[in-house]
Amino acid sequence: MASASILQSLSTSTTFASSLPSSTASSTPLTILIRNSIEGTSDFFPFLDIAGLGSGSDDVDSGLTFKELFATSLDGNQEITLFSSGCQVDGRTDCTRACNKSSLFFSSLETFYNCAALAAAAHWTQDAKSYYVSQETERNASVIMGSGTLSEFDGRPVLRSLIACAQDSCDNDGLSKPCNRTIDRLSYDTSTPEEIFEALDEFCPELPAEVNPDIFGPGVLISYVLQVCFAASLYLLLKGFTLWVTITQDTSRRKSEPKPYRLKRSLTRIESMIWRDSGGLSRTSIAIATTLVEFQEAQCWFVFAVQIASILAIVVNSQEGTFWGEIVVNAAIAFHVSQNGILPMFLVQVCLHHEGIRNWHTFLGFFMEYLLAVVATSQKIYFKDAFALFKSQNEIEACGFNPSPRTYCAATQGIDGQSFSFFPHPLLYKMTFLILDTIAIIALVADQLAWTLRKHHLTKHVQIGSYRLGRWPRWGKQKRGLFIKIWFWRILEVAYLVINILYMISLTKVINAESFAANRWSYGQVSCPQSPYQFHSSHDIR
Repeated sequence: MASASILQSLSTSTTFASSLPSSTASSTPLTILIRNSIEGTSDFFPFLDIAGLGSGSDDVDSGLTFKELFATSLDGNQEITLFSSGCQVDGRTDCTRACNKSSLFFSSLETFYNCAALAAAAHWTQDAKSYYVSQETERNASVIMGSGTLSEFDGRPVLRSLIACAQDSCDNDGLSKPCNRTIDRLSYDTSTPEEIFEALDEFCPELPAEVNPDIFGPGVLISYVLQVCFAASLYLLLKGFTLWVTITQDTSRRKSEPKPYRLKRSLTRIESMIWRDSGGLSRTSIAIATTLVEFQEAQCWFVFAVQIASILAIVVNSQEGTFWGEIVVNAAIAFHVSQNGILPMFLVQVCLHHEGIRNWHTFLGFFMEYLLAVVATSQKIYFKDAFALFKSQNEIEACGFNPSPRTYCAATQGIDGQSFSFFPHPLLYKMTFLILDTIAIIALVADQLAWTLRKHHLTKHVQIGSYRLGRWPRWGKQKRGLFIKIWFWRILEVAYLVINILYMISLTKVINAESFAANRWSYGQVSCPQSPYQFHSSHDIR
């Protein structure tokens, strides 16, 4: 995510500051690299970027912030990376002007980084003389220097602003982790640049992200797990009952009925789940069918609430967060549950269609949840919106009335009360959403429309040549059309059963010893696990 290649190249650079005397001019040139922006920290699109957060680890990838990049730029490395998207003044890139005015200095992530890195470069080249500024270095830096040059850059105002902003931020930004006391002891008049840089190495903290309880609190988490368990259990119950009926009834009928009837019986099984007997098996089949429909409708209401909450959470303007990494983590989790919360619905809906149970209000509810999932997965969060949010929450006077830099440079270290995992890998769920869900939704829509054409009084007798409208084509003595249809639904069912089980494992892997601590429960969290599944079995199956 956040410039992993940059960090690797910077970490391998050699630091000569301690080995070269300040009075001796160095023969080692400073190297300046120019990039457009700090990748992964400016904006976050969960659909593309969620894999960069890591999988199977309790710690969120530090690439979410530029903590390491910021600290490395101050340590006297020979190679420094600067970003042309920073230092914007009147539509132009001019770090010479931007770094000398606090309101501009701390107005964006890239500007803050550029100015700190330039102050460090000025010290290591002008004062410590660890490096010298070559013509190539000057030429590269001119992209962002604007009205000045790198060799003439005055880093003293930048150091003064850094100290004032850091101390004011540590006192007033309200983050859960206080600053290192060495920052409080900094003084522009008495502290050396090396002491300032060393203290600022720990300015950007590592903080655990607090997850929005409305999206992934303990009660909601239990509801997600129960949703998948109930859907899988109903599927297995249905298939077990169907297998039992096949063994107990069809065996005796196969002996007593002529072969043509047996073929018709097996092929028309898909058209209705309700057998034509009035015994206990028929009542059981009706109960199972009713439960499937009722559970699907209960899922619609539950998933609807989840999708709306996820959309609002991914949109930064509607999201609360104390630092940028926390907003990113909440958006990633909201995306994960929004994208995959419809998997149990797909499993049940495919079962319903396979068993010939179709009604429009259940199907429309399911289809609406799919559309909401598409909307949720297409959302993107923008750093500029988060910056405006932080600024509205707390303006730091010494930072030019901008938010504390710690709100966007803090590294995200795990999730408070949960592990961080997308088992087995986010790419699997992305491919499921793009491929499997697309195939299934097309098949379900086509099947629903075909059923309507077959049953509606205006279209059920319509025939085009030998083809009757709304029916699968039939050819050959084995009626391959119906054979393909049956196996298509079976493959879809098995595929969704497997992906639902993997999703359930992913949900359970985030649970740790602190996930269900007493202080994490509220009234909404207590009532959440039971409310989505309080459905009754009185639905009329048609």
